[in-house]
Amino acid sequence: MRSVPLALLPVGAVLLAGTTALADNSSQGQSLLAGTTALADNSSQGQSMLNPAGPQAQHISDLWYIILVPALFVLVLVGGAIIYAAFKFKAKDVDAMPKQIGGNNALEFTWTLVPALILLGIFIISATQLPFLRHTPSEAADAMHIKVVGRQWVWNFKYAGLKNSYPGVLTIPADEVVNLDINSIDVIHSFSVPRLAGRLDAIPGKNNFMWLQAPAGIYYGQCTEFCGKAHATMTITVKALPRSDFDTWYSQQPKAPGGS
Repeated sequence: MRSVPLALLPVGAVLLAGTTALADNSSQGQSLLAGTTALADNSSQGQSMLNPAGPQAQHISDLWYIILVPALFVLVLVGGAIIYAAFKFKAKDVDAMPKQIGGNNALEFTWTLVPALILLGIFIISATQLPFLRHTPSEAADAMHIKVVGRQWVWNFKYAGLKNSYPGVLTIPADEVVNLDINSIDVIHSFSVPRLAGRLDAIPGKNNFMWLQAPAGIYYGQCTEFCGKAHATMTITVKALPRSDFDTWYSQQPKAPGGS
């Protein structure tokens, strides 16, 4: 009979203890399983910019597809040329000297000009999106502001007129523009909810700004700048509530002195 290595005994003990605990706690295990199933069935758990929910994310997604077209064109053209050349000009005699040819000015000019024009077009299209992404729409100039403060390893959200900060969960009115004033009190973090908008760094001593707009629902994000050992736990949940529900939630929160 083959003996079990001593180094594996603690692992086995932990697994046995865990199995026993689950056996003695079947109700808790069922609850955990039910919760996992519910999350799996919730499509809003996704964080893909290619499934946009907000207007900013829609612009970013559209830009991605626009850039994808010339990128695929270059891939097919260059990849096809490489494959064609590999078979067409394969050496038939390993000892023979290949035919030596000089440069082709027209060809070299073309393969320099075409990529440059493609990159210029991508730059122009991208640059035209920046004003929309960076500046609050003029029709929402008086939209509410929420302070977002990053710290190891949680996001805190502070509302005007409310006493408390709210860690990890950002509650906003649905279908309305919301301004976020983003800062950090320790290291650089990065605020990202891909289905609603792009990412924006939270830098100590510097106030950054972005805006969001979301239909009713729950959206997820996280810190996307490595910020220490618990970086992976620095998540974001955005709850977009219909205006009446948001007003009810707001009215139930403790008010700051002088708040209404």
